[in-house]
Parts: sequence; C-alpha cells; structure tokens
Amino acid sequence: MVDDGSVEGHPGLPMLDQPTLNAGVAEAKRRGKLTIAHTLTIDATRMAIEAGIDGLAHLFMDQPHTHEIIDLIKSSGVFVTPCIVLNASMMGISGSELADDPRVASRLDSDWDKALRSSFGHYPQGRIEDVLTTVKTLSDNGVDLLAGTDVSLPLPFLGGLAHGASLHHELQYLVQAGLTPTQALRAATATTARRFGLDDRGRIAEGLRADLLLVDGDPTTSISDTLNTRVVWRRGTRLPA
Repeated sequence: MVDDGSVEGHPGLPMLDQPTLNAGVAEAKRRGKLTIAHTLTIDATRMAIEAGIDGLAHLFMDQPHTHEIIDLIKSSGVFVTPCIVLNASMMGISGSELADDPRVASRLDSDWDKALRSSFGHYPQGRIEDVLTTVKTLSDNGVDLLAGTDVSLPLPFLGGLAHGASLHHELQYLVQAGLTPTQALRAATATTARRFGLDDRGRIAEGLRADLLLVDGDPTTSISDTLNTRVVWRRGTRLPA
C-alpha cells in the first residue's frame, strides 16, 4: 500500500519509502509471488513501478496523466485495475443511478442500497473526465486493464459501491471511457485470468472451468445487458435462481 492519505482526505500519513518498497517487492518475487500495489497518485504509481511491481490496484486520480507516466506504465508491463467506481465515489459521485435500475434494486438489501447511494466524497476536486481519459489512453497503448471495484462493507461512508452490482458499473465506466464492450468484458474475464495465472478459467473453451453467465441481449453491443441475468453456472453446476 503506497499511500500518503492525500486523496482520502488524510494527507501526511506515514507511507513506505522507496528502499522498503523495493525490498518488499524483491522478496515477494524471490518467493514467486505476484505483487500488486495500491496507488492513487502519480507519485505513488511511479514508486511502485520503480520497485518492479506486477500490477497496480487503482488508477491515480490526483492529476491528469502525462506522456511520461503512460510510457512508464506501458514499458513496465504492469497491469492496471482502475477501479473507476471507487475513483468516482472518492469524487462524490454516488451509485444512485445504478441503484435505481430495477435489475439492481431487486438484488440489494437496504444496507447495500443505502451504501450504493452514498459516496466517499473525500476528493471533490478530482475530475472523473481525467480518469476516463487516462483509462482510454492506457488501453490504446496496450496496457492490460482489469475490472475491479474495491467494494468492502455496506456502510455509507464507504459508499458508491456494492458487491456484484459495482462490477457491472465498472464495465459501464470502461465503455464510457472509450473501450469497446468486448474489451470491457475481457477485462472482467480472460485478461484477469491470464494476468493472475488462472489458466483454467476466463474463457469459454473445452476443458476449462464452466463458470458461465447467460443473459438476455448482447453485452458485446450494449454493455448494460450484463445485468439481464437469466442463468448462472459455477463449475458447471447451475445455481438456483
């Protein structure tokens, strides 16, 4: 976790210095572990990449991207899990529109509904447009993007997010950023499986794990059709509706 608290409204928190971060990543790699860094600023992103990190959880939101940071991310080969839904929440953007969708509302209890309609709101000076532009630029430069949300507990001060629902929301944000629906779907399936070394899943193919989602519509054309869930199979077993 490479974070001085500036984005969360607590600037000046103690954080890892570069030598400690370097040593931690090096030891993890020596033990054959995948390394991921929580980074919300450009400076933290640069530190993590210098340390040799494998992936970034979150996308910096303290300023627009520069050619230098895009080139650094691209050349390092890291993957990026933007968690746009989290960045939006930090900027005060709630998930109320998603919560109003009957396909979502029918699956939320009152606590999750209240949380989704709230937001972190600690970084109102941020610009979601900058985040979306950076996501598109990373994609255009061939950086692997993974779909994630950073959802934790159903509490209003951790708001704007809800388990399950926010993943669908993240896919919508990825498309809003300029990715094709198919690219967004890959970010939640094949690309994630590949970057985490999960060779038995992430694609529909003979011999792989049969984790399948059947929906009405065509999410390769309209990404919100992922919410039209009809049937779910897990390891080849159909789950109760």
